[in-house]
Amino acid sequence: MFSKQSTISLFLMSLAALALAESLPGLLDALTASGACKFADFIQSDPEVLQLYLSASVKTVFAPSDSVPDLVFGNETLGERAISSAQGRAAGLQCSSATTSLGIASRSRPGDVVETNDQAPLLGGRGQRIVIDTRPANETSPTKRWASTPNLRRRTNERTQSLLRISTGLGKITNVINGDIKYDGGIIHITDSYFTMPQSLSSTSKATGQTTFANQLSKSNSTKTLDNTQSVTVFLPSNAAFAASNSTIPSSQLVTDHVVSGTVSYLPDMKDGTILTTQRGETLVISIRSGRYYVNGGLITQANLVLENGVAHVVNKVLKPTPAAPVTGAASANSMSLTGLFGVISYIGMLVMA
Repeated sequence: MFSKQSTISLFLMSLAALALAESLPGLLDALTASGACKFADFIQSDPEVLQLYLSASVKTVFAPSDSVPDLVFGNETLGERAISSAQGRAAGLQCSSATTSLGIASRSRPGDVVETNDQAPLLGGRGQRIVIDTRPANETSPTKRWASTPNLRRRTNERTQSLLRISTGLGKITNVINGDIKYDGGIIHITDSYFTMPQSLSSTSKATGQTTFANQLSKSNSTKTLDNTQSVTVFLPSNAAFAASNSTIPSSQLVTDHVVSGTVSYLPDMKDGTILTTQRGETLVISIRSGRYYVNGGLITQANLVLENGVAHVVNKVLKPTPAAPVTGAASANSMSLTGLFGVISYIGMLVMA
């Protein structure tokens, strides 16, 4: 039972929360006031999209600024009245049911994974992810946190500073340029571009410059299979890494040595000592040294290339997974001895029962 004083306190807190909610603008008004009028128009262009954004399923909205060119799908422009399925997915990718504030995001290094409202069939039906990266741009070896006080960062030399860097499809980076704008349903972050829709492993390999790996996929006849495998983590050796290795490993083995099935490991999910199992049953070990992320000695030079079915990371060497430990002779002998012992016991038991 609550005491009378506790009941009064809870009542006053409820009134205060209600008053705060009533004082905040609605989503569409907040977007318009924050310089995202075109995105507000897009949300209103389709009843289902509007219903999503006004529902409890959306707590964070990543809204492109009005200065951002419209996102084009073929001959269709984002914002046209006749919304396509691709545009609907793009709308789902720009929002999340999680509350993601600048302060919370910037305290987590190397970043955080946020699930969006774009349903991804190749991720087990869960929402597609975006990855907040708190490391400096183009840095694989941060020596200090770059976004220690994001709310204090402002325009410098007429250039808008990045408050958060977000990795999406094809390894593209979107910057939050104005964040923590409160509305009655959550938080808005204004961005300098739309999120890029994730694509297949083969398309991403080519688009990001890892063409040698894409060729290995083709040679091993595994392009279609891996593009449609659910939940994968792939380590992509760079073209330079392939050139330096002079590898004679068959394409099929080389590909499976770099693919982990059944788990999606974005950089924030990896810890020092994390063990991943390749498609061939061998192991890859993550190590972190001075802020650098390595996998079996290969440095991750570009992280969080978000795929339709998982994530890829570029590494600077062709990886050699650690073979599974073979069964030793002693272990085999012990196993045989135990098998023989149980056989004798079973035989004696049968004689007794007879």
